[in-house]
Amino acid sequence: MINNNETKLAILGGSPTRSTPFIVEPMIDHNEEKLVLEALKQRNFSRYIGVGVDDEVLKMPSAEAAQITDYWHFLGGENVRQFSASFAVKMGTPFAIPVSSATAGLSIALAAAGIGPYDEVILPGISFSATGNAPLMIGAIPVFVDVNPETFCIDPNEIIKAISPRTKAILPVHLCGNMADMDAIMDIANQYKLKVIEDACQAIGGSWNNKKSGTIGDAGVFSFQQSKNIMTGEGGMIITSDPEIAKRCRMILNHGELCFDDTATTEELAGIIGLNFRMPELSAALGRAQLEKLDTVNNWRIKNADFLQKELNNIPGLKIPINQSTSNSPAENIPHFFTLLFDENAMGMPRSLFVSALRDEGIPVGTGYSRPMYANPTFLKRTAFNKNGFPWVDGSGVKSEITYEHGQCPVCENLLYKEFLWFYHIAYSSTIDDMTDIVNAIKKVINNKDELIAAEHLLEDRSKEYSAGRIGVAPKMLKGK
Repeated sequence: MINNNETKLAILGGSPTRSTPFIVEPMIDHNEEKLVLEALKQRNFSRYIGVGVDDEVLKMPSAEAAQITDYWHFLGGENVRQFSASFAVKMGTPFAIPVSSATAGLSIALAAAGIGPYDEVILPGISFSATGNAPLMIGAIPVFVDVNPETFCIDPNEIIKAISPRTKAILPVHLCGNMADMDAIMDIANQYKLKVIEDACQAIGGSWNNKKSGTIGDAGVFSFQQSKNIMTGEGGMIITSDPEIAKRCRMILNHGELCFDDTATTEELAGIIGLNFRMPELSAALGRAQLEKLDTVNNWRIKNADFLQKELNNIPGLKIPINQSTSNSPAENIPHFFTLLFDENAMGMPRSLFVSALRDEGIPVGTGYSRPMYANPTFLKRTAFNKNGFPWVDGSGVKSEITYEHGQCPVCENLLYKEFLWFYHIAYSSTIDDMTDIVNAIKKVINNKDELIAAEHLLEDRSKEYSAGRIGVAPKMLKGK
């Protein structure tokens, strides 16, 4: 173990706290191998079939659909339907709909809930870009509002300010595993008759007032991309208790126009077009085995985050957000990242310098997404599908009043540009020894901050390079030191 007070900072020529790269990988064992190999041996890659089926099938609960013995089916093959059924049971909801990605899932869920062109969807300014793009993909207009500085989730007071006659839905994001204030959000939704689609991609297993993430709104969406708590490589899941939303989700993801005959009404047809967002059988086989490990991998993250929280508490200039504690009520959060808030004034240095020094100590640290979603050029220039400005300009040339500009969500920008420190390596395969290296490196940088600040003018280029790895690690850390 190093002596934090006597060791020279690596960025100033000393030895790093850690010389080997962190390794975070999914928990894979013989169960994944068994199910995937079975699918391979059966040449079982996709068992969806795009044929018309009746309402009874389209509204069939996932557990019942799992009993279907057909080799080919509109609801997918055996692995897809078994994964769907197991996930529904785990979440305590009747319907779980596997999809090709959570990005697709968000658009599907919005469309299934009746959201369409020129409708407005209120969502937080901070999330992965897929959240902001999801309304766009169905022709709806994203309306970005500010977040709570403690939870990083959408601020209910800002939702109310943004409601207009065109508002049709709220899209809260449970960021970093922190649950949004779903009581307040649902009260607003009920008052204004709005749909709520939960982006729970970073919060699988979390809950609010004993209601699981994704089950509180009209629908919830989860991600199974490899960085998530459980994974299928790429993939996602929509859950809902509403049979009509489930029916429409199933149609949208699998050429649902084939389910209609000439008697279909305009209302029934709206939003149901020939798309393919199916989850492959191999992905679903992987997901079935991964789901059995959800509690284990979540507890792994909790253990590592709790250790960091205890060891890094009460350090001037570094704040642990209050709602990060898994024991906090009414939120029970499953940490996706471990998050600290950096105070440049208290530290006496810019965050970029601190991050550069920490990375040189061998510690991967991110600073959140590179910019708020509304600062993406797509939104600033209101140009998505073509130069005519759809959906911000309708077919008659009438322009939406929704615009986007730097500075519109000051809390979001303060978090992203000044405060966020994200530590990703709390997931499975990271140990308490790894967490100890993170703690030692942070304390080492702080204990030597006077020397670091004095050398800041010599390190300007180094402190700028952190932006290359805002969401992940600095380029050199991809290889380790």
